[in-house]
Amino acid sequence: MSRPSAELLAALREVELPTLGHFLEDGFCSQTMAPINAGPQMVGVARTLDLREPDALAVNRALHALAPGDVLVIRVAGGLHAPVGAVTAAAAIAQGAAGMVVDGPVTDVVALRAVQDQLPVFATGLTARTTKRSGNLGDGVLDCEVEVGGVKVRPGDLVLGDAQGVLVLPPDGPGDEILQAALDSDRGEGELLAKIAAGGDLRVLLPG
Repeated sequence: MSRPSAELLAALREVELPTLGHFLEDGFCSQTMAPINAGPQMVGVARTLDLREPDALAVNRALHALAPGDVLVIRVAGGLHAPVGAVTAAAAIAQGAAGMVVDGPVTDVVALRAVQDQLPVFATGLTARTTKRSGNLGDGVLDCEVEVGGVKVRPGDLVLGDAQGVLVLPPDGPGDEILQAALDSDRGEGELLAKIAAGGDLRVLLPG
């Protein structure tokens, strides 16, 4: 699996996700996918797990496979069991993960918030019902296409997340033209806000 360039990752960390929302329509996960902690903007490469049964050992195998800069993306069949908690987060941090996205609930919210500067976590909610440490429950499929928040995620896709939610992009990003336009928009926003606050003519500042 090829890795995105350091330049592309740096540019994506600089741009705000809502600004990309001005230029893109696809790739945004549904509003049910929300930040569980208040970590930095997440930018990383998808490693996927289709967790078809609540098997903690399958989650462990996914953690073993993580490389620095990866985002572990988990589809939880049934959406009832939490595959991510304090220990899982600690293991992901030890592997250098850039974040975790769970189409299902997570647990140990206090612990997840304690490590938010190291590991942004996104999920559909919280629960005390967790996966079980038993290989007899079933298996998960690693590095396959999964659907998360209504968006298909493939291994190697770029996964971004901030306070507004999660955005999935192809491995080469949104395209140079869109990315540059979004960066330029962000860089000019401060001046625009200042002009509005100073009483500037909205018909000039915000064309209709």
